[in-house]
Amino acid sequence: MNSEFYIDAVLRQAKPRLSTLLKLMFSEAQVFGQQTQWLGSVIALLEPLGFQERTVRTALFRLAEHKVIKIERHGRRSLCMLTPQAAASIQSTRQRLNIPAGRGFAEDWTMLVNSGGISATSYAGARKQLLDLDYCVLAPNVLARPASYTRGVQAGEDHGLALFEVSGAQLAAAVRQPLFGKMDWDLETPAAMYAQFKQRFEPLRQMLGKRGAFTDVQAYMLRLLVSHGYQHCRRADPLLPQELLPRDWMAMEAYQTYVALYAGCATQARRHILKITEAPALEQPAGISNTPVRRHVARRTSVYMTA
Repeated sequence: MNSEFYIDAVLRQAKPRLSTLLKLMFSEAQVFGQQTQWLGSVIALLEPLGFQERTVRTALFRLAEHKVIKIERHGRRSLCMLTPQAAASIQSTRQRLNIPAGRGFAEDWTMLVNSGGISATSYAGARKQLLDLDYCVLAPNVLARPASYTRGVQAGEDHGLALFEVSGAQLAAAVRQPLFGKMDWDLETPAAMYAQFKQRFEPLRQMLGKRGAFTDVQAYMLRLLVSHGYQHCRRADPLLPQELLPRDWMAMEAYQTYVALYAGCATQARRHILKITEAPALEQPAGISNTPVRRHVARRTSVYMTA
């Protein structure tokens, strides 16, 4: 079985949302110096993933309504780019994804405690924001993450929470105390997702370094898909210290697969993105495409119309 088989299988099984892939694609292009793209280039970059032109246009304008994408008219052409806020958010997420998932009590931690000074509604909102910044819930009113995470919200008082800088030994001792609070973490869901991620991408990782294993288009697709898959896993991961996790926890294996594929496909992906974005990508009338889409990919487009 070749790379095309495995990449097509990932697309069929993962069914990534078009809006998510659009944001990832714009972020990828920015990594390679393409801050803006003509609409024709955007359509061309999404076509290999099975999305039709009309669907891409609709998704783009929806993202523009939500201030994620900015669209400028230049005569009959449209220039697209991430808004500064969206670009900063995606970059911050990428930086956190690049931090290994392994955490432990051997390092210092930042701990945020809800001591009752804010309402339940305010705490729920703060908790959601902090989870997006890779804090873990150690107890019903206690969130923490390694002190080495220097980006994002650091000051607990910004949310009305008490902030403590503690050593890992202090945190480990606190967790063992009955008064610290009992938590029932969902470990089955992320464990299953990590196992699925490895099953889907490990065969592709084994192909790295083999001559002609991936075309430039496939390498570009693979960077998007492995980013999407790993980010999906990390969002479900409670990100607990490894001392509180089972020994067969697969987070680090998934991280290594993600890094290997994401970095290993960079050169070819860059070549493909620059080929598309630096070409005079003239817009075409809706419904017209010069590149045929494989039959099994075209059948998926109806699924993505609501993305």
